[in-house]
Amino acid sequence: MSAPHLENRLPDEGINTSNEHPLKEFAWVVGVGLLVLALILALTTWLAGWAAPKIPFKYEVQLAQRVGLGDLNPKHTEQHQALQALTDRLATKMDLPQGMMIVVSYNPSSTVNAYATIGGQLVVYGGLLAKLPTESALATLLAHEIAHVKHRHVAASMGRGMGIALVLSLLSADVGGQVAQSVFSASSQLALMNYSRDHENQADEEALRATVALYGHGAGYLELFEVLQKEESKLPEAMRSTGVFRSHPLTQDRQEHARMLAQRSGWSLQGISPALPDALRQLSKTPSAQK
Repeated sequence: MSAPHLENRLPDEGINTSNEHPLKEFAWVVGVGLLVLALILALTTWLAGWAAPKIPFKYEVQLAQRVGLGDLNPKHTEQHQALQALTDRLATKMDLPQGMMIVVSYNPSSTVNAYATIGGQLVVYGGLLAKLPTESALATLLAHEIAHVKHRHVAASMGRGMGIALVLSLLSADVGGQVAQSVFSASSQLALMNYSRDHENQADEEALRATVALYGHGAGYLELFEVLQKEESKLPEAMRSTGVFRSHPLTQDRQEHARMLAQRSGWSLQGISPALPDALRQLSKTPSAQK
C-alpha cells in the first residue's frame, strides 16, 4: 500500500486583507495612543497637585530659595518694613502651622496686583497699594494671600511641574530644585497660578475672620473689594459678566459671600479703619507708583 500523497494547499485568496482602509486603522491607533497619553498626563497632574500640599512646608521653603525667591525685597526697606509689620500682626490671628513663616515683599511696579508664591513669600505691587484707602483694606489683602499659603493653595495650584519638583525634593533637594528652576524659567510664576473657586472662597473667609479679629470689624474687606471692583470694571464686558474666563469668583459674588458669612458669624462690616502707615500712604505720590 503506497503512502498518501501530501501537498501544501495555497491559502485562500484575501485571507490577509481587510475591508478597512489602512489610514482608518492608523488613525484609530494614533487616537488611542493620544488618549492614553492624555490620561497619563492628567493622572500625573492630579497626583502632583494632591501630593504637593501634603509635603512638609520646609521643602517648599528650600525650593523657593533654590529658584531665587529667598530675598524678593532687597530694596525699598521702608515699605517692606511697614508691610512686614502688618503681615506679622495678621499672622498671629491666623493660626499658622508651626514653622510656617510669611515674608512679604514690595514691588514698585504700577501693576494692580498682589500674589503669594512658594515658600510663604508674598509680593504686593505699588500700583495696588496706591489705590488702597486704609490699613484695614491692606490687611484684608495680605490676610487673603496669607490664607493661600496657610492652606497650601500655592503648592496645589502652581502646575504639574512644581508639584513634581516638591515630590522630588523629598528624595533630593538638588533634583527638586533643578526641576523647580526649570518651571520658573519656562514661564512666569504668575501664569502658573490657577486657584480654584473653593481656594478663593476659603482665602476670603480667612481674610475676613483675621481682619475682624485684628480690628473688631470687617470694613476693610468691603473697602478692598470696592477698589477691585473699580479695576474689574475696566475689563472687557465679557470678562466682567461671567466667571468663565477667570478661576476666582467675580468681585460682586465675593462681596455677597462676605456679607452672608458676616451675618452668619455675627461680625460687623462697618467700623473705623486705621490709616495706612506713612511709608505706604505716600506711595500714590511717588513716581514708582505712577509709572
